[in-house]
Amino acid sequence: MNKNNSSEIDINLKDFPDNLTSLIKESLDSKNSVKKLAARSTLVGMGKSIIPKLHKLLSSENGLLRMEAAKIVELIADRRSIPFLINLLDDKEFEIRWIAAEGLIKIGRRSILPLLTSIRDGKSSFILNKGAHHVLLSLLNENEKNKLTSLLLSLDDAQELGETAPVESSLAIKTIFKR
Repeated sequence: MNKNNSSEIDINLKDFPDNLTSLIKESLDSKNSVKKLAARSTLVGMGKSIIPKLHKLLSSENGLLRMEAAKIVELIADRRSIPFLINLLDDKEFEIRWIAAEGLIKIGRRSILPLLTSIRDGKSSFILNKGAHHVLLSLLNENEKNKLTSLLLSLDDAQELGETAPVESSLAIKTIFKR
């Protein structure tokens, strides 16, 4: 980690307790994978109590810090992380988008309604829709996939973005959740 990266990370962690700060810094250590994975495992073991702190890191300008926070959030799989993970589906870094999608899948079916609502409300982009497509393919059962074929196609087609995805998402909410 270079000096600029380190000072940027220090700024992001300035309000964190010392034990959490040191564990997060250790989890960023790319030179020592054993130390990195042990720190990550300890952070995951702290569980839901550290989720609010990790959520703050998900908006960091530092990609390395944002990615590590996303990975820990994914592994903890707390439902309170759903809106944060949905936002990360639109991240500029592919790896972070993938981690966010996997996090939503790990949280499970309770991710479906907030994801569909986000698309319905027009908060999606081409990149987010691709991630949503991946998440929905993993979480929907075969019957739901058959009923929502047009939504899945619109999420996977750049030409349909902004035109049919929100409408299809609204119909999907009614179909799956009978609203």
